[in-house]
Amino acid sequence: MASRSEEELHCLICLDVFTEPVSLPCDHSFCRSCITSFWDSCDVQHCPLCKKTISRTARLRVKQEFRDEDEDEDEDEDEDEDEDEEEDEDEDEALKKAGAAAAGAAARPWKVSCDLCECKALKSCLVCLVSYCSEHLQPHLSAPALEWHKLVEPVASLKVRACSKHNKLKDLFCRTEQVCICAVCMTDEHATHETIALEEESKERRAEAKRRKARVDRDVSEKSAVEEMVQQSKLKSRLRVEKTTAETKRCFAALVSSIEAKAVELMELLEEKQEAAEQKAEDVIQQLQLEIDEKRRISARLEELSNIEDDFQLLQELPSVSLDSTSFDTTVQTFLHVEAVRKAVAKTEETFNQQMENVMRDLEEDEPIDSQTVFDDKLGRIQQQYATTVTLDATTAHPCLIVSLDRMLVRDVTEKTKVPDNISRFDCLHYVLGNKGFSSGRFYYEVRLYNETGWEVGVVRESIAKKGTDLSLSPENGCWTLGSYWGQLQANANPPVALPSSKELDKIGVFVDYTEGLVSFYDVDTRVLIYSFTECVFAVRAAVKNEEAQWGMFRRSCYTCNPAKTKIYPIFRPSVFTLRITPVTRGQQ
Repeated sequence: MASRSEEELHCLICLDVFTEPVSLPCDHSFCRSCITSFWDSCDVQHCPLCKKTISRTARLRVKQEFRDEDEDEDEDEDEDEDEDEEEDEDEDEALKKAGAAAAGAAARPWKVSCDLCECKALKSCLVCLVSYCSEHLQPHLSAPALEWHKLVEPVASLKVRACSKHNKLKDLFCRTEQVCICAVCMTDEHATHETIALEEESKERRAEAKRRKARVDRDVSEKSAVEEMVQQSKLKSRLRVEKTTAETKRCFAALVSSIEAKAVELMELLEEKQEAAEQKAEDVIQQLQLEIDEKRRISARLEELSNIEDDFQLLQELPSVSLDSTSFDTTVQTFLHVEAVRKAVAKTEETFNQQMENVMRDLEEDEPIDSQTVFDDKLGRIQQQYATTVTLDATTAHPCLIVSLDRMLVRDVTEKTKVPDNISRFDCLHYVLGNKGFSSGRFYYEVRLYNETGWEVGVVRESIAKKGTDLSLSPENGCWTLGSYWGQLQANANPPVALPSSKELDKIGVFVDYTEGLVSFYDVDTRVLIYSFTECVFAVRAAVKNEEAQWGMFRRSCYTCNPAKTKIYPIFRPSVFTLRITPVTRGQQ
């Protein structure tokens, strides 16, 4: 036994000396009863060590060398037989307990058991690295010394949460190496690395996961809309093709029918002309036959008279003979040469082929619609049709705002500058309006943010309060704006609508449809709609006082409500960085 290490003589299931050792086809050895009990608790028969699947018909080989060594030891140490028998009995008992535990584990409906009693675990302690049932959890709930222990939902892999080197809880995260570490690791090999509490890192990761999910969901929504548009386009295209195919068949059938009708008409006309010519020829033949018969009768009479010897009779009966002959047209008229038909058909075929080539060339040059074109179509159409040149009105800018000479850029310098005061200038809130108001139609403009963390853009009524702080950014007060507050994007509706983070926004597109009451904000780079205000009331109804005489005796005041031509203006609020109104380029990315 000294020739083998202690580990080689122990079963890896019961962790005791082999009892009736057997070897699997993968050459790993176990007690016969241990491996049999293990397989009884498994759905698939496999090796507990290497996980290799073992056929149920495979034979277990007896490890004879272990048995020989056991026999040699028994011969040399007979006095230990009783102890060996007791150990065997203990091993059998342990095997029975292990088999019962394995069977019980297979029958348990819960995934995590109490490490102390095998009952269902209620909580896991990240300090003790132990899972507790409701009974064994009581000290953690009542003992003041254990109040600082962190309890979480039952976790099956608590050992993974402990540092294998220092046996401490991994409650820190090393951002340099992107691994979880314990407090000792932080002061040891990670002393120069950037570390953070695991909870803080998980909060940031969780927030980042939500932001990514929002972007993915938004992308999925956009792509789903594109897919629907492509499906609709495909369906409409199929319907158009089917309609065109049916019309083409009808046109070609009508053309063939027309050609066949013309051919029949031509042949009928030819036949009619031919019959008329033949009838005329028959009339000539009949006339000729009559004249021939008359001439033959006269010829016979003349022959008789030439043979008469009586001179008186000859002189009395000799008929007069006219030598004039009626002329007849002996040719049959040809009405149509076959070459003329060939030329006409060839000319028609050439014209037809040329026309069909033009149709097919136009069809081949027609560019197909791809998904990107469909995806960009809406924003691209807005950019192309409704882009408007917007500049800043420096007379409305708060004294802390600096407007560039080209009136395209504004910056907040945080300190007031000396500027003329007027009724149109904001004196408390750091805003500036656009130079042009709109009271009809549609318009679109774009603003570059330059990594701004706090900003607002949108449109407001011309009646917006510019003096004091009495300004509520709500549609009811004539404000339709999108803003970023410490990186949190928000549509200033009532109540405000929180949107995904604005950190990745670089350029905002603002589209306004005055007639439809619509204000939409687009992320120009990703070409995604961020938010839309709908059913906006831009025009206000003003009370107009009219005085009119009644009965010539007195005047009275009456009030009538009439829609006013209310203008709306672009509005901007920068922070310590700048906002720039940028020219709109069709389809920019």
